[in-house]
Amino acid sequence: MSFHEIDDALWECIELYLPPQKPHTGRPRADMRKLMNGILYVVMTGCMWKDVPCRYGSKSTAHRFHLYLCEYGTYQKIFNELLSKGYDLKKIDLSHCFTDTKDIPTKKGEKSITMATKE
Repeated sequence: MSFHEIDDALWECIELYLPPQKPHTGRPRADMRKLMNGILYVVMTGCMWKDVPCRYGSKSTAHRFHLYLCEYGTYQKIFNELLSKGYDLKKIDLSHCFTDTKDIPTKKGEKSITMATKE
């Protein structure tokens, strides 16, 4: 897969779930759009954090921001938002999908991890 930077329409959806900018006192936060592009660059290309291009900001800042988003469940919120928008815009068609047995609840009624995203 090739890497494409976040366009304006996608950024509008993602930006709502990111932490707000700090007040104008002290050191300003790095540009979050660049950081998100840096994170997506690592995910899409499979490179290591040290290989993030400079145009996406510091590699350590991008990695710390990624860890922050993981810790607070931000990725899951963004994924759920994009999934629901995909259904609303009729961009997701499940007519050719199948169910894997790992998505079926266990006998004790416990939900699998993948079922948690469907609530």
